[in-house]
Amino acid sequence: MNAAKDLASFFKDEPPGQKTNAVRWLQKKVMAQSLKLPREFPTRQDWEAFRAHLRAELPAVIGIPQFPPLKESLVRARLRVGADALCERVDIYVDEDYAIPAFVFSPYRPPASPMPGLVWNPGWPEDKWKPAYQEFALRMTRHGFVVLVLDHAPFGETSPFAPGDKMRTGMTVTMGTGDLLGISQLALRAAETMRAGEYLRARPDVDASLVAVAGLCQGGQDTSLVAALDERFCAAAPFCSETTFAVHTAEMNSYFAHSDASPYPFGMLKVCDIDHLHAAIAPRPLLVRSNLPDQWWPVSGFDDVETLTRKVYRLYDAEDRVDFRAEVHEHNLTGPFADALEEFLLRELKGT
Repeated sequence: MNAAKDLASFFKDEPPGQKTNAVRWLQKKVMAQSLKLPREFPTRQDWEAFRAHLRAELPAVIGIPQFPPLKESLVRARLRVGADALCERVDIYVDEDYAIPAFVFSPYRPPASPMPGLVWNPGWPEDKWKPAYQEFALRMTRHGFVVLVLDHAPFGETSPFAPGDKMRTGMTVTMGTGDLLGISQLALRAAETMRAGEYLRARPDVDASLVAVAGLCQGGQDTSLVAALDERFCAAAPFCSETTFAVHTAEMNSYFAHSDASPYPFGMLKVCDIDHLHAAIAPRPLLVRSNLPDQWWPVSGFDDVETLTRKVYRLYDAEDRVDFRAEVHEHNLTGPFADALEEFLLRELKGT
């Protein structure tokens, strides 16, 4: 045996030890699986056939639970906030054993006609008590909007753990128990978001045709997933969540790891990637903002999401309804993010 030749072969492809790296092996599997997904759609009919397949298959693959029909939801409290807003503490009906805790903000003196609405998805591990989200909701009530901010399990009022333990023990318990039932965490959040939309559309003070959905970080994931599947949301604005799973796992997992697996719904790449979800919102208005400092959403995937989304919107002659941009800002609904969302909602839901 020629030892020098063997050593040269040993060092030829990758550093020693990489072929014992299970993460590397899985990363390559993810990249290969994503590459199998179609991204060229010559006609609208081609795209709509793929979208129909996505909408038919994805809910069962990732485990979106089916809730029973909406019934009356409990309003625990109504209180005046400041001079011109009302906040309702609502338990949104899911079934006889569970309700989704939410704050619903509306004008203290509402107009005579039904108002546009917004479902806001907090990120991980946020909840309805985050001041920036409440402040933005109040900001929109002054424009005549009804804004719902919900708690996603296991955060806020949805689990009996201290705040730090909600991120660790609470998430592990929620995800693990859901996995036994085939319900991935992002799928549960999607079901909660869709039920929040149903609740808003059922309110007499809300125009059911004018309910949008938006969110930040994991809430942005909720937003693109739900808007792709549920056309009852008239517009969508995902913030700080734009990349693909192919780039997310191939790139980010080499330098940074999430504290849990909640952003990764199991089996999703058998059906689509994140860029397909954004494209499936077409031709409804879509506002996308990425935050350059957020290393946990690799910017290398931003172009992929924008490229496919614009291709599909062009099939509908609706590329003017798409707005993609990155900012350098804090990871929050403040500054340029809040300004862009306010402008988007006023333009698309109120025509101003």
